[in-house]
Amino acid sequence: MKKQITHLFMLAALLLSLGACEKDYGPDSIGPLQDSKADIPVTVTNQEFFERVPIVVAKGAPKLPADAITSDSPFTITFQIPADKGIIREITRVQTGVRGLELLQTGSAEQAYNYNGTGATTSIAGNNTNTISFTSSLKEYRAYRTRVGALKPANDVAQAVNAGNAAVVLPNSTFSPQNPNQLRYFFLLTLSDGSQIIPMEVRVRVTE
Repeated sequence: MKKQITHLFMLAALLLSLGACEKDYGPDSIGPLQDSKADIPVTVTNQEFFERVPIVVAKGAPKLPADAITSDSPFTITFQIPADKGIIREITRVQTGVRGLELLQTGSAEQAYNYNGTGATTSIAGNNTNTISFTSSLKEYRAYRTRVGALKPANDVAQAVNAGNAAVVLPNSTFSPQNPNQLRYFFLLTLSDGSQIIPMEVRVRVTE
């Protein structure tokens, strides 16, 4: 009997100590197992796949060598925020590639995908709603790679722009359906109240 009382006392002490270790993380912080939710979530409404990031598809010109794609091969990425969170005024800046997120925030206008050729960028205007679309093509992507590749020598880290994979179609010796060719895009959105959002990167998968 005395042994059972001792065990019950030890169990009660353990439960009490566990309760004392609980931490109130409060409204402005998160616990180790809590989700970190964005104040204004951004979704890609026309994604065809989601593999850690949203993916849309651009179809190339089949039966042609990778360097001989002549079609524009257009693709569209459509963003949406909740209807009660405001209006997307514009896509202010677009970047691609390995340094895309960094250049989105610190790069020069000339390094941007939406550079206008005269020292600034041209924003993509919204339609006065909570959605906005970005439309481009593999042809425009290849032109961008050529332009930024000539900006500075590759050993000039501060200015070099690694735009990412070439816009080659499948199949080829580098990519396959199991290891698809994907182009990484990054965006800066500006809302009607002037606030800005950088959503999750979006990848464009290049297929035949």
